[in-house]
Amino acid sequence: MRDSYIMFKRNLIKTSRSPEAVAMAVIVPIFMMVLFGFVFGGIADVGEISYINFIVPGIIIQCVANASSATSLGVHSDMSKGIIDRFRSMAISKAAFISGHVWVSVIRSMIITAITVGAAFAIGFRPVAGLTDWLVIAGILTLFIVAITWIAVIIGLIAKDAESISGGNFLMMILVFLSSGFAPPETLPTALRIFAEHQPMTPVIDVTRGLMIGMPDGRALITALIWCIGIIAVGFALAVHIYKSKLTR
Repeated sequence: MRDSYIMFKRNLIKTSRSPEAVAMAVIVPIFMMVLFGFVFGGIADVGEISYINFIVPGIIIQCVANASSATSLGVHSDMSKGIIDRFRSMAISKAAFISGHVWVSVIRSMIITAITVGAAFAIGFRPVAGLTDWLVIAGILTLFIVAITWIAVIIGLIAKDAESISGGNFLMMILVFLSSGFAPPETLPTALRIFAEHQPMTPVIDVTRGLMIGMPDGRALITALIWCIGIIAVGFALAVHIYKSKLTR
């Protein structure tokens, strides 16, 4: 725990020295929210709710996916620039290196998510969720952030260069668009609809949206929990295995 905390502080200091990365992680989702809400909102048909209320959960997930690239870059930078060799020579826990990156990423994503929700209120987002609903939303989003962070760590560990990391981040962004984030899945062609309905981002978006607009979806909640916990378990095991295998080379 002490070693993890030291690595956490190290990565937190590194993040504070790159405020432009955090700023871009916030600006891009807000720009997308304005673009979709005001440019495409007039032609979108999502039923009785406003399009801003409909897309905010998708924008939040997009925000988390976009912010995860900083974690991948941080892990890749440490693995490729030699600092990891110094860590190997020290009497520290091998898991501390990974956990330090993970917890800084989780906190960074939470802050960015809170800023994004605040910006959504400024442009017309009007949820009806109560305190309990918001607590459930916070819990689901936290689980999702942890899950995405482990995927980002794996990408950083296996990437050969920064361009590869950009490709991995692009794929995660595509998953947001091929979900229920910006259009109901039933409006998509059959193949895309099936994919959208059975990928991990859709249930997280659905349960978040349902709680925000006062229409909770218990089935989506269970599915989201299964996806998030499964990704965390597999991602943790795989990341530790890849990291240890690289240390032995």
